Amino acid sequence: MKQWILVFLLGLCLVGCTGEGKEPDYSGYGFTDVNWTRDSGHDIETIRFSADGSFYYSCACGNPVNDADLCEGYTYHEETNEIALEYMEPTEDMVTTIQIVQLSEELLELDFNGEIRTFERET
Repeated sequence: MKQWILVFLLGLCLVGCTGEGKEPDYSGYGFTDVNWTRDSGHDIETIRFSADGSFYYSCACGNPVNDADLCEGYTYHEETNEIALEYMEPTEDMVTTIQIVQLSEELLELDFNGEIRTFERET
């Protein structure tokens, strides 16, 4: 019985030590916790990358853009300036990686598989 308790406690320590289960903190990045908007020609789109790793992307009517409602969150890779969207079951047509092309105080330019989309900070 003592062996099982020891194994259980060791397992808990390993999970805690690896950081699994923790929410990411992207609050230090300028693209997070901001509503970014763009006029797509037929509607206004809003995209938001929250500091906790959650993701939102919809048009003004509330419909998701690019299957964003199926996205479970994102991870940001600072070395490559890439945002990897996490889906439970991605399909072949889904955009799973977004490249940050340019970021300033007022503009966010993103590459969605070769399609450049420019967003402005919502005021």
